[in-house]
Amino acid sequence: MTSSENGQKFSSDELYAALMNIEDLMDRLLTPYILLGNTADAVKFDKHLEGDGIDVGIKKTALTQYVYSILDSELHLKPEEIDDGFTYMVGQVPVRVKVYKLDYQFFKYPDVKVYMYGTYSLPNPYNNYWRARGLIR
Repeated sequence: MTSSENGQKFSSDELYAALMNIEDLMDRLLTPYILLGNTADAVKFDKHLEGDGIDVGIKKTALTQYVYSILDSELHLKPEEIDDGFTYMVGQVPVRVKVYKLDYQFFKYPDVKVYMYGTYSLPNPYNNYWRARGLIR
């Protein structure tokens, strides 16, 4: 188990439930997404999920009127709350969605990985992403 900034501890099961939630949300949004941070690392190397939440990224150009409408009805988020990324909670677990604007080479042709019961997109080449992960905007 790991802890968040406020000391809350999450089990791998809680984090996995949050990962399944974002997978379901992105499927309803018809929006491609890519796993980021510790979430990507766990899936890439077939480890238990750990960290202080779930991290995914979506391209700014994926934010269509349909996406804004669904996020408003599902999460009560307005476009100005979405454009730079947003966080929502699944139970106590934060799910952080980063909206990136630049065209990163490691997001262009993602690696696809089966993890637990889902199929997820990962940055490719992964090592290039991992070194640059703090610079993504």
